[in-house]
Amino acid sequence: MFMRLVEATVKKDGDAWLERVYADSILHALEQTPGCIFAGLLYSMDHTSRYMSLTLWESETHAQHYVNSGEFKKNLDRLRPVLEESSEWKIQLSKENTVEYKEVPFEPVVKSWDVSDPDSSLPGEVHAQRSYLRILSHKINPGNAAEFTRIYNSEVLPELRAVPGCRYAFLIDNSETDREMISFSIWDDPALLEHYERQGKFKELLDKLSHTLGDLYQWKMALEKRSKSAVATVTSQDIGVSRFTLVTGKKFI
Repeated sequence: MFMRLVEATVKKDGDAWLERVYADSILHALEQTPGCIFAGLLYSMDHTSRYMSLTLWESETHAQHYVNSGEFKKNLDRLRPVLEESSEWKIQLSKENTVEYKEVPFEPVVKSWDVSDPDSSLPGEVHAQRSYLRILSHKINPGNAAEFTRIYNSEVLPELRAVPGCRYAFLIDNSETDREMISFSIWDDPALLEHYERQGKFKELLDKLSHTLGDLYQWKMALEKRSKSAVATVTSQDIGVSRFTLVTGKKFI
């Protein structure tokens, strides 16, 4: 299975229009696209007017054909009227050695990965407005990807899927690019997700993987264990957490 994420920010008052076009046009177009298993529009719970389109594919070949055929651009163009344009500018010297300011063309952020648990199956029904996507980014030490994956799939994943409210979970291996392992989980109820995080189960599962994580993160954990009164420390290897609400989505296969 192969995943694509497309992230973009919507202009003020453009949320309803984007959600309607995605539900009425984008989902229909993707349903007709060979190899597309699932498509969903998600709204960030952390950043106002930030959306993400998540698609799952039978293979990277199917996803790449979708891009190369021009269908991805067609779908993106349907949404461009309400997508926030880039405010970034590039400064460069012209051939005449004068300074030029050129606006950087806007393009949404596109990320794609293989899913490391190919036997996992998406639930038959994912409820819009009542499902929540949680993304965890774990920075790992070089050479620990195989160990992280083994523990996650054999020990963490079965327990995580058994937690009340967790409908679906899987792992993305992004270690070769960013020394990162990404855990995705879909939840029915944000209260159950919060309970999972607060009552200690999340920490228990994270501890199983702690020895594979980055040195800075392990140093931070050791520091906090030695002194509970220590000032909170932030490192570049902290666990990254993102949450999204599923606005609309559909399973095709």
